[in-house]
Amino acid sequence: MLAGVVGSARKGWRMRRGVAGGAAVLVSMVLVLGGCDSGDAGRYAAEPVRVAEVVERVDAPGAVQAAGQAELKAPAAARVERLVVKDGQEVRDGQLVAELSSEQVDEQVRQAQAAVDAASSLGGVAPTLPTGAALEAFREVQSQVTATSSAVIAALRSALPLVPRAQRSRLEVRIDRAQVRVAQLERQADQAAGDAAAAADAQAASLRRSIQAATAAQRGQAELALELARDQQQRLTLRAPLAGTVQLGRTGGGGTSLPQVQGLPEGAEEALQGLGGGATQAAPNGPPLRVGAEVAAGQTVATIFDVSDLLVAAEVDETDIALVKPGQRARVELDAFPQAAFAAKVRRVAVAPAGGQSAAGGVTYQVDLVLGEAEATPAGGTRPVPRVGMTATAAIEVRRSTDRLAVPGSALVGRAGGQAVFVVEDGKVRLRPVQVAADGEDRVAVGSGLREGERVVSRGAERLRDGQDWPGAGG
Repeated sequence: MLAGVVGSARKGWRMRRGVAGGAAVLVSMVLVLGGCDSGDAGRYAAEPVRVAEVVERVDAPGAVQAAGQAELKAPAAARVERLVVKDGQEVRDGQLVAELSSEQVDEQVRQAQAAVDAASSLGGVAPTLPTGAALEAFREVQSQVTATSSAVIAALRSALPLVPRAQRSRLEVRIDRAQVRVAQLERQADQAAGDAAAAADAQAASLRRSIQAATAAQRGQAELALELARDQQQRLTLRAPLAGTVQLGRTGGGGTSLPQVQGLPEGAEEALQGLGGGATQAAPNGPPLRVGAEVAAGQTVATIFDVSDLLVAAEVDETDIALVKPGQRARVELDAFPQAAFAAKVRRVAVAPAGGQSAAGGVTYQVDLVLGEAEATPAGGTRPVPRVGMTATAAIEVRRSTDRLAVPGSALVGRAGGQAVFVVEDGKVRLRPVQVAADGEDRVAVGSGLREGERVVSRGAERLRDGQDWPGAGG
């Protein structure tokens, strides 16, 4: 029975690129070649454990990106009235790039201004009840009634001497009571008239306040619409939000195209189409936009690329992302320049995974690297100039060991709970657990578990078991 789980070489350990010290590699090759005897011994080899430099790298595919990028899009269906820059021109932050005109936006501004004017005029003519005229008419009638009553009473009093004495006193009492009652009724009428006027005034004031509040809200709504329309009108003037190189949009389209909906009210279809203003980018084909060209809502008029620094956006597998940190050095190769290499440094490691999956089915995390100068250039060739969008492969240096013991990567075998190697001792092989400090391309730096000079099995370890006789050459 095998001791532990001795499977294929380095089973369960992530494979990465690396580089080992030249002297150690040379010693390894000499010892391996020396162990290639005929028969069973030729299937096995061993070499001494020695200090060597081991560099562990993580490979990640990616693409070249600009340090900054901004797209200037048409806020509505418009016409290019003026182009201040040319394709490929350098621009400053805030520099005018293009001016657009839009009949649709101009009409929206006019309609919004008309709505503000209408709401403002309505607030000045809040209706009031005609209580003054009604009260004046009431007082005129009341005056007539009072005069008539007084005249009747005065006439009755003047006729008292003509009434027989037996009836005079009773009539005088009745006249006195009538006069008192008339006075009471006059006061009640005046009070009722005053109450009616006050109620009418309160009702008019309440109605006036309600209408004024409604017209104020209506005016605020209209003013907001006007502000938005004017803002959209201002956005027809396109300025560079950063310094960089201009790439004009193409006439091939790129605006938003939403499905047509039947039965919408007038103007609603245009509003619906305007909702998707930034959903798509300008088509990469076709000639650059020119003055007079028609652009759709959301179509890219120009893109500003800040290429003062170039980045490589690399996708690192989740099994390796824990080893990647800002500041680590890297080496980048571009498919466009197969014989050149570029220095790079990790700037940012994403916190959340990217949208897609890795080739192994897991998630990946974006790592941004600052691209440096070319380290290697083909002899007699031109200096490679990276461009935005070029396909890249980054080898990120995640661990480096210069003063630790190292063994060939083929010496590692899997065992429960970690990694191990076979050590040749007194003609037998002993399985020894080890701690890996750095996993290079062909050598592994060992943090613990071995001593310098000990011989480890470098070929055929997967066919051995703990304690068996060493089948290779030399003991």
